[in-house]
Amino acid sequence: MPADDSHTLDPETRKRLRLLFIATALLGASVLTGWLRPDQEGIRGALALAGSVIVAVPIVSGVITAIRSTGFAATQFYMDQYVVLALAACLATGKYLTGGIVAIVLLFGQMLEERTTVGVEMALAKLKQLSRIRARRKRGDGEEELESSELAVGDVILIRPGESIPADAVVLTGNALVDQSRITGESVPVEVGPGSEIFAGTANLNGAIEARVTGAGGETVMGRVQSIIEEAKNSEAPIVSLAEDYARYYTPLILLIAASVFFLTQDIERAIAVLVVSIPCAFVLASPSAMVSAIAAGSRMGLLIKSVRHLESARMIDTVVFDKTGTLTEGKLELEDTLVHTPDLDSAAVLRMAAAIEGKSNHPVARAISGAVPAEQRPEVSGFEEHHGLGLEGMVDGRKLLIGRPSFLAKSGVELAINPPDFTRQSLVLLAVDGRHAATFLLADRIRPEARETLERLRSLGISDFIMLTGDRTEVAQHISAYTGITEFKANCLPEDKLAHIRGLRAAGRKVMVVGDGLNDAPALAEGDLGVAMGALGNDVTIHTSDVALMSNDLRRLPDLLLLSAKTVGIINQNLLCGFLFIILAITFSTLGFVNPVAAAFFHEFSAFFVIFNSARLLRFDGMEFQAADEKPEIMDAMENPQPA
Repeated sequence: MPADDSHTLDPETRKRLRLLFIATALLGASVLTGWLRPDQEGIRGALALAGSVIVAVPIVSGVITAIRSTGFAATQFYMDQYVVLALAACLATGKYLTGGIVAIVLLFGQMLEERTTVGVEMALAKLKQLSRIRARRKRGDGEEELESSELAVGDVILIRPGESIPADAVVLTGNALVDQSRITGESVPVEVGPGSEIFAGTANLNGAIEARVTGAGGETVMGRVQSIIEEAKNSEAPIVSLAEDYARYYTPLILLIAASVFFLTQDIERAIAVLVVSIPCAFVLASPSAMVSAIAAGSRMGLLIKSVRHLESARMIDTVVFDKTGTLTEGKLELEDTLVHTPDLDSAAVLRMAAAIEGKSNHPVARAISGAVPAEQRPEVSGFEEHHGLGLEGMVDGRKLLIGRPSFLAKSGVELAINPPDFTRQSLVLLAVDGRHAATFLLADRIRPEARETLERLRSLGISDFIMLTGDRTEVAQHISAYTGITEFKANCLPEDKLAHIRGLRAAGRKVMVVGDGLNDAPALAEGDLGVAMGALGNDVTIHTSDVALMSNDLRRLPDLLLLSAKTVGIINQNLLCGFLFIILAITFSTLGFVNPVAAAFFHEFSAFFVIFNSARLLRFDGMEFQAADEKPEIMDAMENPQPA
């Protein structure tokens, strides 16, 4: 495993340090010349000029680079342009020593700011370090050590206890406990064995395992998470755009103030001091530093925030819409019982036919039934057709099958052999063979144990409207709503019904957060003001269809997201207010002559560090304190009929 290089200096920083050293030496020589040889004014001025020009090179270069940049990097332009103006004023008036000292203080302060954001940028950089690890690849009877980036899909790797997993893979042999907290934020290790998926960047706590690589480098879950976090970091929130709009008026105003000071006082140093203290570090860093800190804190907790605008808008949410299957419930359906309603078929026969046709669908209900029969034991299906949100039909062994919700069979002219409202504990999937109701499959799921606690926490944050939209029956929806504290539900929803309901809420002025599993809920997630998908670990669809993805399945991260949003905006407001007050006071003192240009440079750095350290407080955010769930998971009254929930 490579050494931790998170605190090493990059080549650009080394270059700037060398220039600082040379410039400082030249300026020091200029000062000594003035003391030792007062009559050598020409040499003294030449040394100071050389030092000022040398230290100005990286600053001017940074301005040129920042002009072409976007997002967080572009903020450097708004700060360095004032440094360039102050340096130009010093050089034009022969204040070479003053200009050099001011530039050295500001450049060194800027480097310290970048290193101080180790808590911000380096919190994100730690994700990158997780992908830069060594791997052991199996070769014949031996093994070879190589960089994880050199692995390819299909390679067999060996992972020993205590080592980080170098790539996404499927375990072939061995059993172990794997710490996935780096990705999911969950502290409880996961047991893995043959057939289990493991992910790059997680840690093998015990047990030696052998696994086959399914994704390496940028194609791993960690790689895709890194890419999305980088995009989010460089995205722009509305509050940042607003600050940049005001910056257009800020620069002319400061130039006018500096010119007025010089005109009224005929003191160029006062005007230069005004320019230096007016460098808008506090304003420019107020939003980006807080947003990047929040993204870093969220990623540590398993909250993958795809854009800072989503982080800003989360605090405005007043209504939460939940999907049911895989969201409020665990989404792990189990076939509890099979009721046969025709004498010419037994339970094994109807299950094989149902498993054959359900095997053509990827819906959780379909998987629960098809998983009850091995694939090699299922008969062939022809004429398959899926009625979205209703059920399936096809031919098996020359017999026409219909399988789906009770209403689907009833609308197809099938006389039901049961009364669905009589079943209040399980979900119902009905099978018709050649137009006759042949069997009823009873399925069950579990309500997530933290669901009730999650809603209580959301209420403590001021949210009181919770809506569940599900394709399941009213009896099931009513039970889950009563158990979890949902205030409103809509049952028997088709996908288009969910969309219409969400649109209606938004049209009424609600700010809606939609929470789903990201698989069957992509349209609904996209329709809300904020779409949050559960269980993104190893699921590309979930990551790409949501605004925020929960890498774990813990619903309690939802109030954490809203609280993080509120705290982030609060920190931004603090930064802006303090920065505004600081600049007003500093300009006043500079105008009155109490602050010279060198002191102004130190005052400016103080304001910048205040903003950075204030924003870095978000890195300590760990969410609302988890409480032990008193209630035990229980079997739901009923589960989804075969339609996306």
